[in-house]
Amino acid sequence: MTDRSPLRPWSRRRLLAAAGVGSVTGLAGCTGGGDADDVVDPDDDDGDEDARSPHLVDHPVDEPLSFESDHLCGVCTMGVVNYPERNAQLAHENGEGIPFCSPGCLFAYYVAPDHFDGPDSPVANVWVTDFDTGELIDGFEAYYALERDELRADDPMKIDPRVYADEETALEYVRQYDDLSEDDVIGLEEVDEDVARIYRSTRLP
Repeated sequence: MTDRSPLRPWSRRRLLAAAGVGSVTGLAGCTGGGDADDVVDPDDDDGDEDARSPHLVDHPVDEPLSFESDHLCGVCTMGVVNYPERNAQLAHENGEGIPFCSPGCLFAYYVAPDHFDGPDSPVANVWVTDFDTGELIDGFEAYYALERDELRADDPMKIDPRVYADEETALEYVRQYDDLSEDDVIGLEEVDEDVARIYRSTRLP
């Protein structure tokens, strides 16, 4: 994969107008599940279009940062260190970053950073956790198997895409199931709102 251009950030005003509401209804966890003790009250939007996400962190940009106990997911606000086998992070060119508890939350932020009060700065780098090795890998070089069946998942957010550094490993995953095909293995540049909604529809406008 050579195209590292993120999707053009959406305007917050357009997102809210399209949704027909002023804010997204807050639910526990990412999809209504999750432990209530693990979740901070989501969007506290006071109407200020210059609001900044409280989950932004200083980021080295060219390399991943270490996940810390005070890092909260930029989409669902759950503590990221509680889910080391699912962690992800994104760095903007301006040196600000966002940690995520899981790749599903990363997808939601990636397609609509303005909705989550991200900075007006292009995405420089992304890192995700390989489901096979448990290691943090380049998110632009990773392969994502679009799992949709919650009964096959053991994810804290009900369901997440499967992340693999190796394309063949991702293809082996989807070949196990009749309801998945090789077309369900994609790169990050193919993640759009429809894909993100598979995993975090309640968090998107």
